[in-house]
Amino acid sequence: MMFFDGHGGDLGFWKDWVRQLGTHGYGQFNGNYPPGYVHWLWLTAKMYTFLQMPFEISPFLKFTTQIPVLLAHLLLIAIIYQLLKRYAVSRTHFHLAMALTAFNPALLLDGPVWGQIDVIPVVPALAAILISCHERWRIWAFPLYCTSLLIKFQMISFSPVMGIVFLRHWKTHLKGGLLSLLLIPLAFLPALVTGNGIRAFELAYIEVLNQYGRTTMGAANIWILLTGNATPDTLVLFGISPDSFWAPLFTARRFGMICFAITIISLFLHAVYLLATGKFPKETQAAASRLLFYAIACATAFFTFLPAMHERYIIPAVIMSLAYCAITPGRLLVPLALTFISTFNLLMTLGIKTSHMWPVISWLMLATCLYIILECLLPRNARKVISNLFEKVATLPWLSAWVLVIALSWSAHLLYQRSYTHVAALSDNQKLLTEYTPVFQKQDYGHLQINKSINGNPLSVGGKRYATGFGTHVNSVIDFELPRGATHLTFIAGVDNEVETAQVSFQVWGDEKELWRSPVHYGSEKNLQPVEVDIRGIRRLSLRANALKSISAGHVDWVNPVITFRNGSNPEQP
Repeated sequence: MMFFDGHGGDLGFWKDWVRQLGTHGYGQFNGNYPPGYVHWLWLTAKMYTFLQMPFEISPFLKFTTQIPVLLAHLLLIAIIYQLLKRYAVSRTHFHLAMALTAFNPALLLDGPVWGQIDVIPVVPALAAILISCHERWRIWAFPLYCTSLLIKFQMISFSPVMGIVFLRHWKTHLKGGLLSLLLIPLAFLPALVTGNGIRAFELAYIEVLNQYGRTTMGAANIWILLTGNATPDTLVLFGISPDSFWAPLFTARRFGMICFAITIISLFLHAVYLLATGKFPKETQAAASRLLFYAIACATAFFTFLPAMHERYIIPAVIMSLAYCAITPGRLLVPLALTFISTFNLLMTLGIKTSHMWPVISWLMLATCLYIILECLLPRNARKVISNLFEKVATLPWLSAWVLVIALSWSAHLLYQRSYTHVAALSDNQKLLTEYTPVFQKQDYGHLQINKSINGNPLSVGGKRYATGFGTHVNSVIDFELPRGATHLTFIAGVDNEVETAQVSFQVWGDEKELWRSPVHYGSEKNLQPVEVDIRGIRRLSLRANALKSISAGHVDWVNPVITFRNGSNPEQP
């Protein structure tokens, strides 16, 4: 799988960082990863220099940057193997868990196929949780967890679990924490020596928090359902006015952080309660199983609720679930569900044309996350309720037939709605604006399209297709000279569905006066309603669409634009 092309954008980061390290060393390095993996890129840069190879995206670059991923995956297999040797209850359990670890499609797509490194930092975090349950080795739990943080900051999602680990044997872990403090300057030593230590820390742990500013970056989570992909995280949710007192709490960024905080605080307090009442498992297998399930819950909540998640950020939950399955017989459902969701999400981002499935995968992710959280907080009750529910459903007569009929009917209806072309119904005193020739038109990219999008596709706004309208690109102006007798203009304006997101404002001007202005459109709007603008007495009509930030992906449409005339007027071209 190393011979797959990989993801060009991410491989471009490796190429640029290897080039920086090979040319200038650590002193001018501006990558936003912690130093753990950067040290390997430095070795790669030295190898490139020694072999006199050009710094470019190539199969060799992908191969060399993936060697640590290969080693981490092999180490993960070894860990699972050792757990299964001790805890497997049957040959079936042993071989299923081993196969799901060694040939896990999500891990293979993320690393060898894509070219990413998400497996590497999770392995020391997993080892930290496991050895915390062994008296002889638990002092190394926090140094191992610190190592994972020094490879990728995303491992902060496991901090509530490590808080539970600390409380279980705080005297031992206090010593381990002191050992961890020695790792930090050691890891940053090359950058410190070259005078770039503070900047390297800021890039890896501070500035990275505000790097993207999007609700989701291809991650099938709650934000696909609420806002769509790549919408700015400053969007105010649930129709609350941006000027409202409550607006700051309900921006996507803060709302997601609040949901995540409530979740992990609830999980942590639940564990504290078990510890305080002596109900937390003391036996090694049961304690490790419990801690791993807390880790799965934290990682899934991290992916599901927080904004700016990438499709790959569910990988830590997948890996923790593999260990949980190995140590807890009969619990194969969670790793299978997380593997399926992660695999599908990665395939969508790698080019499989299935963006319409994003909401479905997102609902599955949300349901899986809520189930895991519920089972953490109410382990017996949650499992019993869901088991009883499935048993009752499974005994329904002709269940398979009903599922098939409902699934086919729903799919047919959904696909029909997405394929149906909406045509404007005109009365005798109405005429489509597309029948008039613009007297002036300009846009920042491409050419004005009539009855099709800027890319030549059918006009599609808000998930619906339309027969007539203008496809243009921000920033654009389309001017018309109106016949006498025009009274109203009706239309729907939005970002075309051929792009994922943009930040656009629409305006209608008449005789150099603004008649109407839209709220900001991001491309995730659904059920857009027709807008009616009074144009009585207007001679020169202007349709304008402006980007609020970058013009990239600013594909916008004015669909079903209809002019209404006074009865008896002659709606002809002036």
